[in-house]
Amino acid sequence: MKNPTGALQYNKRELHPVFGISVNRLDEFLQDSIYFRDAKARTRSPSLKFGETANGEERIYAYDRFLMHHDYVIQDTLGKKFVEITNDKNEIHREGNVVPGAMTASKIILPLEILIPELEISNINVKFTNTSVYGEKTKNLFSFRFTSPFHVHVEVSTIQMQKTVAKTVIMGKISTDTRAKTTINEEDVNETNLNLLRQYFDTLAIESEAYIQKDGYRDYTYPLSYISALPSAEIVKQMEGEGGMINVLRMNFGSVDRIPIIDARGPEVKLARARERTTFNKIITEIFTDVVTYYRGLAIVNPVAKFRGSTIS
Repeated sequence: MKNPTGALQYNKRELHPVFGISVNRLDEFLQDSIYFRDAKARTRSPSLKFGETANGEERIYAYDRFLMHHDYVIQDTLGKKFVEITNDKNEIHREGNVVPGAMTASKIILPLEILIPELEISNINVKFTNTSVYGEKTKNLFSFRFTSPFHVHVEVSTIQMQKTVAKTVIMGKISTDTRAKTTINEEDVNETNLNLLRQYFDTLAIESEAYIQKDGYRDYTYPLSYISALPSAEIVKQMEGEGGMINVLRMNFGSVDRIPIIDARGPEVKLARARERTTFNKIITEIFTDVVTYYRGLAIVNPVAKFRGSTIS
């Protein structure tokens, strides 16, 4: 894949890029198509520039706002495997044709974790506006802008069959010390949970090594995309069909260290229903291991009629 941004031919300003995306990592998305758009490409100061590192690795360097397009198709076999891994008992994902909302969220978050490993995601807000179905082409349109030299604001529109499935806002910052927060001795890694994560990556058609193998070290922590997939399955389980459709999923990751893959039980979800309302349910979520609470968030769930146990998507 040569010069995917079309920006190399233009004059370069003497500025430092905010981050660089390895072109080789694009090949780790086994069934997907990812490409970039730069509205300033035909100017003297494009937002994206194509170049090489000292060791010859091809990279796309980001200097200013740009777009990323991610096209994919989720087949029902992979969707049903996904809900097995995340323990989602919702029948419309297993017997029906509806893609799990958690899987839609994973396809939004995981590309950022793969392509920009130095991005520390602090907040995720996903608003689901429609359901998506298996076997149809879906597009995630990412719009990147920088609110300060190292703070990143990403807006994502998920579209299938000319309808918007989800609108997402992701905020974070570029960190230079991610290795210090993710260094784990390989002998301490829980192999069972690591294998579960590898299966999770398989359902999303992404090589697990693309996440685990970072520049110069191996990352044995749970991806935030996987963490964000856990609350919806737990809501299905605990609300016993009273939940309806998840309308909003918010997660606050702050600056907390990532969860290491060392505990046999893995990350767990704690739910608390806020004051009951007739129009929606507000569910407070916590992600914890043993007695340590790592992350907090909430889900807004619209009540609807029951569907064989649950209709949460």
